[in-house]
Amino acid sequence: MADRELLPPPDDPLDWAPMRAYDGRRAFSIKDALVEPLWSGTRVLAHVTVTPEAEPAAEIRMIEPLGADVAPELPQLTRVLGEGVLALDAIVDGIITRQLSLDGVGAAAIPEVKSRPTEMFVRSNLDFDVQPRGVIEDRATDAEPVDGFVAVDLLRIDGTSLLDVPLLERKRLLESVIAPGPLLRVSEHVRPPADPWVATWKSMGLAGGILKAANSRYHPSDETVEWRLVKRLNRRR
Repeated sequence: MADRELLPPPDDPLDWAPMRAYDGRRAFSIKDALVEPLWSGTRVLAHVTVTPEAEPAAEIRMIEPLGADVAPELPQLTRVLGEGVLALDAIVDGIITRQLSLDGVGAAAIPEVKSRPTEMFVRSNLDFDVQPRGVIEDRATDAEPVDGFVAVDLLRIDGTSLLDVPLLERKRLLESVIAPGPLLRVSEHVRPPADPWVATWKSMGLAGGILKAANSRYHPSDETVEWRLVKRLNRRR
């Protein structure tokens, strides 16, 4: 895996699939890592093209890993992306998930380490309550949860490819492109150690975390050892 040559991306961006984190048994060191939540849902590449004189102005495609466009099945989320992606042309890696709209299960704002894991502050100013998995507040209604979109990466902006731009810079650009709302947000990222964050995220109902090299590039339709899933906590004697 570490020795093989990475695959070149397909020529047509609509044929791209999301880059995958390494999920094998071999251990690879990830230098200068970031940690971000592992959301449950459907991973897609959202292609947003805005033509101001057209009706509708925004054309949205959401390509899942097998190549299907799921946008026609999600008209509400399509409108959210059309209004919330502040670019004429963008490709956004993200997750279609219902965890944004659930009270107490995966809906809490993500804390970030300020100086050490015991000193936390919340980056979001939204006042969510953190509760363990499966706990629903008394004030929760019977309304069905709806699909939201969590943006995790930005692959192209206004015709400029970002595949060779380091991850941390792509994330900065992503935050400037997304106008967050109830059904649209940018996923948070923090610095290691990963275990306290994975434990907190799992208690919120998230699947765990992903460790990513801050300098990693994006290789569509391929797997990288610079990303690693963290679903279990390290157990040290």
